[in-house]
Amino acid sequence: MDEHDVVEAGTDLLFGDPKSVLKKIGLSILDKKQFEAIFVSAGKTVAEYEKDNTEQNDIRRILFCEETMRLLANEIRKSNSFDWLKDLDRCVNDLLSLSELDSINKARCKKHFEDIVIYQIKKLFPQRYGSYCLGDIHDNVNSLMASAKYSNEMLYKIAELMKQCNDADKQQNKTMHEDWQDKSSYTLHKWHLERVEVDGIFAHKDSYTDDIIKLTETWQKERDEYPGWYIIPYNTAVELSMYTDENGLLQKHETEDIDVMLDFAYELCWRRIKTMLPYSEYEVFHLRQIWDKYYIKIKENAGGSDKIRKWFYIGQILLSCYRESMNWNEWQSLMDILTVYQDSGNNGKVDLMIESAKACYFQLDIPSLRKELDQCDIPEECYEQRLLVIGLELECGKLAESLEKLKQLRQDLNHKLDENNENYYLKSLEASVLQLLSICQQAYSLHKEIYEFKQMGIDEILEEIERKKEFFDRESWKNNVAKELFNHCVDNQFEKETFELNRSTMTICSYSRSGHAEGYQLYKVLEKLGIPFKCGCVTVISDMELSLIASIYNFNNRLGLLLLVRCSSTGTIEKLVNRKFVMDLESGYIDDVIDILINAIEVNIGEIIAMGNGFPEYLAGHIRENVPILLQRFSSRASERMQKKELQFIQRIMSCRNIPPRFEVTQLMDKLLRQISERMKVKLLPLMMETEIVEQVTMHSRVDGSNGIDIFDCYFNKQGLDTLFEEYHVLIDEDVINWLLKDDWKSDYEWKTKVVRLKILDEYHLLNTKQHDEYVKLLWSNIDEKTQLPKLAGYYLWVYETLPYIDESIPKLSVKNYFITNDIAKDSNDLYLKQLTLLCANAELGYWNEKEVLIILNKISKYWYKIAENTANIMFEDNSRKAVYAIAAVLENCNGMISDEAREILIKLANEMNEKGIYTKCFDIFILRDEQWERDVQENIFAMNESQSIDSLRAMEKYIIRYPDSVTTSQMLGKIVELIELRKEPGLLSAIWILHNLVYAKNTVIDTIGIERIDRLLFFLAELINYDNAAMKDIKHCIELRQACAALAFRLFDWKTVNCGKGVEKWREICKSSDEANEVRNQWIW
Repeated sequence: MDEHDVVEAGTDLLFGDPKSVLKKIGLSILDKKQFEAIFVSAGKTVAEYEKDNTEQNDIRRILFCEETMRLLANEIRKSNSFDWLKDLDRCVNDLLSLSELDSINKARCKKHFEDIVIYQIKKLFPQRYGSYCLGDIHDNVNSLMASAKYSNEMLYKIAELMKQCNDADKQQNKTMHEDWQDKSSYTLHKWHLERVEVDGIFAHKDSYTDDIIKLTETWQKERDEYPGWYIIPYNTAVELSMYTDENGLLQKHETEDIDVMLDFAYELCWRRIKTMLPYSEYEVFHLRQIWDKYYIKIKENAGGSDKIRKWFYIGQILLSCYRESMNWNEWQSLMDILTVYQDSGNNGKVDLMIESAKACYFQLDIPSLRKELDQCDIPEECYEQRLLVIGLELECGKLAESLEKLKQLRQDLNHKLDENNENYYLKSLEASVLQLLSICQQAYSLHKEIYEFKQMGIDEILEEIERKKEFFDRESWKNNVAKELFNHCVDNQFEKETFELNRSTMTICSYSRSGHAEGYQLYKVLEKLGIPFKCGCVTVISDMELSLIASIYNFNNRLGLLLLVRCSSTGTIEKLVNRKFVMDLESGYIDDVIDILINAIEVNIGEIIAMGNGFPEYLAGHIRENVPILLQRFSSRASERMQKKELQFIQRIMSCRNIPPRFEVTQLMDKLLRQISERMKVKLLPLMMETEIVEQVTMHSRVDGSNGIDIFDCYFNKQGLDTLFEEYHVLIDEDVINWLLKDDWKSDYEWKTKVVRLKILDEYHLLNTKQHDEYVKLLWSNIDEKTQLPKLAGYYLWVYETLPYIDESIPKLSVKNYFITNDIAKDSNDLYLKQLTLLCANAELGYWNEKEVLIILNKISKYWYKIAENTANIMFEDNSRKAVYAIAAVLENCNGMISDEAREILIKLANEMNEKGIYTKCFDIFILRDEQWERDVQENIFAMNESQSIDSLRAMEKYIIRYPDSVTTSQMLGKIVELIELRKEPGLLSAIWILHNLVYAKNTVIDTIGIERIDRLLFFLAELINYDNAAMKDIKHCIELRQACAALAFRLFDWKTVNCGKGVEKWREICKSSDEANEVRNQWIW
C-alpha cells in the first residue's frame, strides 16, 4: 500500500467502520495490480512490435521488460493526480535517454508506449485522467489570461504609435500635396468616412427605425461625396468595409416601412459594391425579401421612379450573387422580372445584356457566350460596359478585335476628358483601360512574334500606367491581397498548442476579413478590368493563383470551380484538388460539379475541335486542358446516377470525329472507367456496344495510330461478373452483333475494336454457336506475319492464350517464341519481365518445360548481372525486384521442377542479389527452403525495410498455397493476422491482399485462423482506418487500405455468406455510403 492509502486506512480505523478499511485496502491492492498490468502490457507490446533480429530489438526488450515496467507503474501511481502525465513523459524520456536506441526508434517507442498507457488509464481510471484534464484546463486558462493581458498592453502601445504616425503623416502629406500640385494639374481626392454608432439589433425595438434612418442618411451623404473612382483604392476599400455594418438591421423588413428599408438596402449595396466584398447568405436572403416586397408595391403602381431605380439596382446585385453561386433557377426568375423594368435602371438594358453574357461564361458555354456578345449593342458613352464586353470577347479568343476596340475606347475616353478634365471617374476608368490594353498588346505581340517590334509601344503604355497610379493602382491591390493571403495561409498552417477544451481564438480590435474576402476582392478587381487569369501567353497572377483560388473556394465553391477551369496551370488543380480535398466535399456538390464539367466538354466540343492542337490561351483551351483533369479527380466520388451519366458521356465523346490529339480523350475515358462500378457497366453494356467506332489519336499515339484504344479495351476492371450478367438479364441487339461480325473492316483499328467487343460478348456467353464461329474466324483473319498472332496491339501476351483458336498449337508456340528468342539483357526492357510474370500467373501449371525454364532463367540472370554493374542507378532496386518476381512466377508455374543446372544458376544469383541488398525469399522457397528459411520469413515481415517486409510476405503467400497442410502454414497465417492487428507498416496493405487472395481462391487453409477472427479484424480495421485519422500525405494510402479491406469483406461474403458477421456487414454498409471513395465502394461488386 502507498503512504497515502495507509494514512487514509488509519483514519477510517479510528473514526469509521472497520469494514470500510478492509474494503479500501482491497480496492487499493486491486488498483495497484491493474495499474501495473497496464504498464507491463504496454511494455510488452512495444518490445515485440518489430521483430527484426537486430540489436535495436534486443535493447527494446531490455528497456521495456516486466520488472522495469512495474517500477515505472509504481512511480507514476505515486504522482500527484494532476501531474501524472507530465511525470510519465519525464520518466519515459529518462528511460530512453540511457539507451542506445536510434532517435527514430526512441520517438516511435515513446509515442506508442504513452498512447497505450494513456488510453488504458482513461478507460480504467477515469478519475485520475479527469484530474489531469482539470489541471491542464487550469494551466491553459492562466495562460489565456496572461495572453489577454499582454494583448491589451500591446494594443495600448499600438494605439500610441498610430497616433504619433498620424500626426507625422498629416505634416508630411501637407508638404507632399504642395509639391505634387506643382507637377500636375490633377487634384488629389480624399473621401471622408465616419463610423456611425448605433445599437442595431440589440437596441429596443422602438429604436430600429431611428437607427436605420441614421445609417441611411450618413451613408447617402458619403455616397454623394464619393470622389468617383472606377475601382476604389485598396486602403480606402479596407476603411469603407470597416465603416459598413448593418448591425443586423437588414432583417427588420418585417416590421419597418418598406420604403425606408429599400433606401437602407440600396445604400448598403452601393457600399458593398465599392468594397467588392462577397455577400453572405444572410444578406442575400434579406435583400431578396426586401426586393420581393417592393416588387409587390411596383405591381400595384405604388412605386416612385427613384425607388424603382434603387429596386432595379438591388436586383442587379442579386443577379450577380445568384450567378456566382450558380443558382440558375433564381437567376432566371429574377432576370425575367428585371427585363420588364430594364428602362428603369441606369443603363439597365445594357447591364442586363452583359449579365446574360456573364451567365453563359459561368456556365462555360462558349457558343452561347459568342451569341450573347454579338447581340450586345453598347452605346458609345457606356465606357464601363464597353470595357466589360471587351474582356468577355477576349475569353472567346478575339485578341486582335479586342485590342482594336480597347484602343478605340481609350481614344473616346481621351476625347471626353478633353471636354471635361475634372471628371475623376473617367480618369480612373482610363487608367483601368490601360491595364487591359497593356496585357492585350503584350499577348498580341507574342502571338504574332513581333514583341521586339512593339516593345516601344508597350513601354509607353506601362509608363502611362505608372503616371496614372493615383487614379488606379493594380499593383497595390495585388501586393496587399498577396500579403493578406499569405498571412491567412500561415495562420491556417501554423500548428496550434493542443488544448482539451473546444475553444475558438478571437482577434481583438479587427473587422471581419479572413483572407477569403481579400481573394474575392482581387477577383472582382480583375472582373471589372476585364482581365482574365491568362491572356494569350501572358499570365496575370501566376505567382498567387493557387492561394487566390483556394481562398475563394473556401467560401464559394461554385465560383472556385469556375476559376479552377480558367486557371493558367494544371499544377494549380493538382495541388488544390487532391484526394483529401475531394473526400471532404459533400456528395451532392460532387454530382453537381461532374454535371457542370461534362456539360462544359459537350457544349464546347466544336470549339475544342476548331482550335486544334493550339496552346491553351483562352477559355476553350483551358476547358480542353483543365476540365478533363477536374472531371477525373471529382469522379472518384461520383454517385451511381452520375456514373451512368459518365458512361453515356464516354459513348458520345468517343463517337466524335476530328478531335485534336492534344485533347486526351482516351486517357479521360480510361480514368473515368476506373471509377465506375462493374454493376453500372454491366447494366449499360447493350448501350455501350452501340458506340460508333472512331479512332481517337492522342499525342502519345504512334504515327499509324496503332495504339489507339476503344472503350472496351479497358471497360471491365474485374473478371468473373457472371452473377451481374444474370441479375440484369443482359441481352445484346442482334443487329449490333451482326454489325460487329461483319467482315468489312477498313483498318487494323476497326478490326481490333470489333474483335475486342466480341471477345467480351463471347466470355459472358452472349453469342450463339454460329456467332461464336464467325467471331473466331474474324479474330484469325488479321495475323501479324512476324508473330503469327492476331494484331491486338497493346495487349499482353497472356491474353492470346485465352482466345479461341483454330489451331491450338499456334498461340502457345508464338507466345513462347517471344520469351525464348528475345534477348532481355541486350534490350534492357523490363516489359519482358512484366509479360512473363503475367503469363505465368494466368497460364495453366506446367506451361514451361525444364529446357524452356533454363533458357529463360539464363536470360534473366544475364539481364540482372548487366544492371548490377550500376547499382547507383535509381531504377536498379525496382528492376531487380521485377526480376525476382518473374523468376518466382516461372518456378511456381513449373512447380519447382527444374534441372540441376537451373538450380545452380538460381543459387548463385540469389547469393549475389542478397549481397547487393535485393531480397530473394520469393524464389528461395523453390531452391533453398529449410527451417531457417521459414523462421527468417516469419520474422522479416516485421522488418522496417519495405522491400524485406513485402518480399517476405510474398514468399509466405507462395508457401501457404504450396504447402496448405503444413504446421508452418498455420504459423505463417497467424503471423500475417498479427501484423494486420498491429497495423504494422510497411506490410499492412500487402498482408490484407494476401488474405483476400486466399479467400478469393476459396482456399480452405483460411479455416485454420477462422472466419470469425477475420471478421473481427475487418470490424477493427473499419474503425481505425478512416479518413478522419488520415493526414494529407497518407490519404491515398488510407484509401488503398480501405479498398483492400472492402475487397476482402466482399470475397468473404461471396464465399461464406452464412458465417459472416458484423465486420463484413460493416464494410457492406461502408460501400453503400455516398461519402466513400469509389475505389472502395466498387469493391462490393454485387
